[in-house]
This record gives sequence, structure tokens and C-alpha cells, in this order.
Amino acid sequence: MKLRIWCAAQPTEPELAADQVMTQVVPLLQQCHGNAEIAVCSLDAPTEITRQSEVLDYSLTHWAPLAPILWQQCESLTALVSQWGMRTGTGGLYQLPLAQTAKGTLFGEVIGCLEGRWQLPIHASDRQRQTLYALGRRLLDHLQAPVGCYFLQFGWQGEVVFERLWPFPTVAALASIGVQTPDWFTAHYQCLSAMPLRDLRIPDRETVPRLE
Repeated sequence: MKLRIWCAAQPTEPELAADQVMTQVVPLLQQCHGNAEIAVCSLDAPTEITRQSEVLDYSLTHWAPLAPILWQQCESLTALVSQWGMRTGTGGLYQLPLAQTAKGTLFGEVIGCLEGRWQLPIHASDRQRQTLYALGRRLLDHLQAPVGCYFLQFGWQGEVVFERLWPFPTVAALASIGVQTPDWFTAHYQCLSAMPLRDLRIPDRETVPRLE
């Protein structure tokens, strides 16, 4: 089997650079499928992916959307969320990962950018979780989202301030490597390749930053 990983030559803030893909993502996916031929495709312009048999496309950039219509829908979610009566804005320092599997949605722990570094986990209260999970589920239902991992970017100002939904693991997912089993890049691969993804495990920690 061949695996094509698509990334941006000039990544935007949420996207991984090609060197990050080569040094951190490729080794993880080699562990998933030791016999796979992995090619990293760095793009300097948008492209339309032509599906091929025996090739699994794994996109980490909006320039190579596996489902172009889905990406367009994600771009227009801010207006929709406003219509739902929720606040929207920019500069969100938190992301909620969601894994859309063939059997339903798995919700991850919040990842936060604290002091310029992405950290996992960020503790959220039951009320905060309920709000975030309800929003995440409503967004995925609206999109009729195909399998894969999605990252809901938001701010917190006493309530959720929605920014956008990314239809691939963002740079924030790097915080899951060595912390969560499976990490979010592996989880994305499992979703795309129809492998079971039953749970997400993070060892208990004595001190965890709070969502605030």
C-alpha cells in the first residue's frame, strides 16, 4: 500500500510544515503500517486530489482537501454558528479534537496554547465539556462529516467563542505525541483506513492547566 501525505510548502499557522511531517508524523504512520510506501507531497498551490486504487491520501493542509465541498462548508461555519446564537471570534487559543469514526464520534481532551506552546490535556469542567461536545456534534452532523479527525478551534471568555473547524489534525496535535494513545495523527490514519478506534487514553497527571 502507498500512503500520500499532503502538506503545505508555506504552511499557515494551524498547518504542519513539511519538515515536521517528515520527522514527527511519518515515523508514527510507519508504526501503523510497516510495509507502506510513504510519500510526502509538499504543495505551493491548491490542488485537486485524484484518487487512486491502493493509495491512501492523508491531507494535513487545506490546499489538498480530500473532500472539497467539505472544506468549503467548513469555511462558512462562522455565520452558521452565529445564527445558532453562539459567539464567534478570532485568536482562539484552544482546540477540541474530534474523531469521526464509522461508529460515531469520539471526543478528545482540550489542547491549549499556553505561553506559546501547545499543551495536552487542558482540564474542562463538566459544563464546559457539555457545551463543547454539543457544538462539536452539531457541526459534524451539519456537515455530514466523513470519517477522520477534526479540530474545533475556540476561545473561552466565560463561554465558548467559536473560531473555526479544521478538517484535519492541526499543529496542535503535536502535543498528543508521547502523551495520548493513540496520538491524533495515528487516530486520523485509523479513521481514514477504516481501522477500529475505540478509545483515547491519557495517563493521569498531578497538575493540569484549566480552561479559563
